[in-house]
Amino acid sequence: MSRLATVSTHVLDVATGKPAAGVRVTLGTRTLETDEQGRIADLSDGGINPGSYRLLFEVGAYFGTTPHLFDTIALELRLDEGRHYHVPLLLAPYSCSTYRGT
Repeated sequence: MSRLATVSTHVLDVATGKPAAGVRVTLGTRTLETDEQGRIADLSDGGINPGSYRLLFEVGAYFGTTPHLFDTIALELRLDEGRHYHVPLLLAPYSCSTYRGT
C-alpha cells in the first residue's frame, strides 16, 4: 500500500510585493482559494495517491481590470508517495515563476 502525498501552495504578487489573496487553485477535483496571506495549507485534503496531477491557478479574476497576460496557469506535477510538495507561484501581470519549496 502506498503512502499519500500532500500539497500546499503560496501565491505572491511580485508586482505589488503582497500575497495574492482570493486566487482559485485546483488540484485534481479539489478547488480552494488562497487566504489573506496567499496560502493554501493543504490542497490534497489530507493526502492524495501518488501520480500525475494538474495544479491550476485561476489568476484572471485576481487581476480584474488590471491589464494582464494570464487567465490561468497550469502546472503538471508528478507526486511521489509519502512526500510533501509545497509549490509556490510568483505572479505578476505579465510573468510568473514557480519552484518546489519547503
